[in-house]
Amino acid sequence: MRRFRTISQGSCRRSVCGWLVIALLTGGLLPAHGQDKDEPPEPAQASVGKARGSVESGLGEQKLSQRFPDSALWLDLEDGDRTLALLWPERAAPARGGLIILADEGGNAESGLTGALARELARRNFAVLTLGLEAPPLAIEQVLERPIAMPGLSPEPVEKALEATDPATIDVMASEAVGELEAAYRSRIRAQLVAGVAALEKRDYKLTSVVGLGRGSNHVVLYAAEMGGSPALVWVAPKLYPNDSKKLAGALKKASVPRILELSSSDEREQLKAGLKRAGVEGFSLQFMGSGDLLLPRNGKALAGRISAWLRPKAL
Repeated sequence: MRRFRTISQGSCRRSVCGWLVIALLTGGLLPAHGQDKDEPPEPAQASVGKARGSVESGLGEQKLSQRFPDSALWLDLEDGDRTLALLWPERAAPARGGLIILADEGGNAESGLTGALARELARRNFAVLTLGLEAPPLAIEQVLERPIAMPGLSPEPVEKALEATDPATIDVMASEAVGELEAAYRSRIRAQLVAGVAALEKRDYKLTSVVGLGRGSNHVVLYAAEMGGSPALVWVAPKLYPNDSKKLAGALKKASVPRILELSSSDEREQLKAGLKRAGVEGFSLQFMGSGDLLLPRNGKALAGRISAWLRPKAL
């Protein structure tokens, strides 16, 4: 069981929070997506053994590390926890730079589009480190997905969201405990990204961009806003939580990322582009990729081509 250091408060709340964490972490995690049957990537620079004391995350990390033993990197997080990354080395030295890809929610470091895109980018001479994105516990997901009540409008959407939540959960979960669990969930994802950047730098790869797929886009924005240091961000079919979407412009201005690329299949994203421009966010580019679900593995080659072209030095 993963421990969350941030959840220990006063003795009057320990019983409630303790049982809450047990209930959420044993029953609330969503299963991982199915993995592709593609051939293993080229071996990474060094083979990494099985993690000591690692905990099965729900993303099938142990099995994944056995499938790709030469590419698996166990990254150290806080409290002795670890997460699995896969390193996809460049086809020929020198590399054009180092990329990090954060999977869509529920995907591991190889499943779905994550592995397909990493392979194609590695063929274009990038060193790519991929990370999975575990889904939040159900109760926390309901909080994150809760609609925002706009001033002057009926609170009905929020009330419906509350009604959809298990009454027992509402009765047991104090708002402070929910906030702590949400903060712990976000903090772990941020720690994964920090560890991923450190792993690339340790191998002398200069970070070129951080790529977020689907829900992963939400977290790479927060990472950039809080940690900085990313020269470019790429979003593929981004899915932002309502509250994070409302604060997007402020987060991007805080992050001071010089270049941002969104690859989307929705023409409604033009409104976002206009809104960011009005808010003073510079360097945002929007490219349409036709209709359909961009997060399918078959789109890996086309997406890699767009990303590779956008990251060429002449485009800087």
